Amino acid sequence: MALINVMKKVQKAGDKLGLLPGEEVLAACTTNPTGTVKRMTAVQLGGVVGAVIAARGDKATEGPAEDSMAAAFPDGRLFLFVTDQRLMAASVSTMSGNPKELVAQWPKSSVASIEVAKGKLALPMTITFSDGSSVVCEGAKGTNPESLAEFF
Repeated sequence: MALINVMKKVQKAGDKLGLLPGEEVLAACTTNPTGTVKRMTAVQLGGVVGAVIAARGDKATEGPAEDSMAAAFPDGRLFLFVTDQRLMAASVSTMSGNPKELVAQWPKSSVASIEVAKGKLALPMTITFSDGSSVVCEGAKGTNPESLAEFF
């Protein structure tokens, strides 16, 4: 599987994404909401088998408290990237697959950790903020989500 150069895409769209003069992109990857890859696989399998696979991964979980840092984490497919100053999230254009616009940002001091677990279809990522709240998403294989964890 070829690596998608997410860093290059983010750097190229730097002005549109609000990168500050001299701000350096250190790591980047593509993320999806938890269960996305499993649901896509289930759709491809179809029928009863597909429904069972999709249902197995869809467990209701309580989201973060409304006033927490994790509550500001956007839904959908994202480019998630770390600069020397911030953790940032940009939406992904469905037409071009490039960063579309900045949808969230946190100072690096507000991020306690990013942990990436091993997975068969995607890499589960847990982002924990300094207020103790956390969010779970999937790091897309082939986009190097492990690189973000190295900076926290």
